[in-house]
Amino acid sequence: MLSDQQFQECLNELQAPRVDDWELFLESHGFRIYRKTMPGSALYEYKALGHYPDVPSSLLADVFTDLEYRKTWDKNMVGFKRLEHDVIHYTTKFPWPLSPREYFYELTVHEPKQGHFCVSSQTVGKTRGADGTLQNMFSSNNYKSMVTLVPQSMAYSPAPSSSNLLSVPSLSGAAASTVSLPTPGSGSGKVFKLPPSNKSVRVEEYRQDVVMVPSEDGKGCYVWFHYFDDPKGHIPSSIVNWATKSGIPGFLKGIQDACLKRAATTGSSGPKMIIRDRPGTPDSGIEA
Repeated sequence: MLSDQQFQECLNELQAPRVDDWELFLESHGFRIYRKTMPGSALYEYKALGHYPDVPSSLLADVFTDLEYRKTWDKNMVGFKRLEHDVIHYTTKFPWPLSPREYFYELTVHEPKQGHFCVSSQTVGKTRGADGTLQNMFSSNNYKSMVTLVPQSMAYSPAPSSSNLLSVPSLSGAAASTVSLPTPGSGSGKVFKLPPSNKSVRVEEYRQDVVMVPSEDGKGCYVWFHYFDDPKGHIPSSIVNWATKSGIPGFLKGIQDACLKRAATTGSSGPKMIIRDRPGTPDSGIEA
């Protein structure tokens, strides 16, 4: 999940975007989507900054993390399962003739200030450092620090942002893989067995962070979104570029429509309470 400092930087970026070292990839549905290559890799990380004028932050957070509801509006979703130790197994379609991709990841949802949401999801196993190298995420006992992201008194002003990425496990083959998940402050770890892949390609690196901030009138929200994953396989860059240019706008519009449909169905602008144990969802931007 984002640190206190990273969360503050996201709020600052919603006022004054920092994109000097980012390439403007496309503009769609009130968002500007930027990209840049990951250190030591030919892969891109993405950052989107934008505004939904008709979707409150609480409603967006609710729909964003509701996988059961997502089955009704995301045509790329294959399915998901909640596994032990709060690990989520999520499978998504890729364009034919590519195999579906599967993710094993954890989610944190925080509301550090009323109406301010931070949703982070990350693959279990490893993390990518600032220099681009992969590191074993579970090599120490400092598994995760669940901290409040910002003080209750912190003020904000709108506009979107960037973030540091982490990611990844390396597990493949017919046999089940094993990852040790140390518990906070303990010397021992729980052992979690990842099921064997079944006709899907296992994504080993994935990180997504989303910050949602209420707009001034309370009717909409400002969004800072950061995403990276390594879809694996030898996919030509021309195919990836084509797919992301069509997939990202489709997702931005799709989740907005899903929010408006839920609001119309429930007769309110949003849920009374966010369910904090819901899993986040990988959004590769690649449309099947």
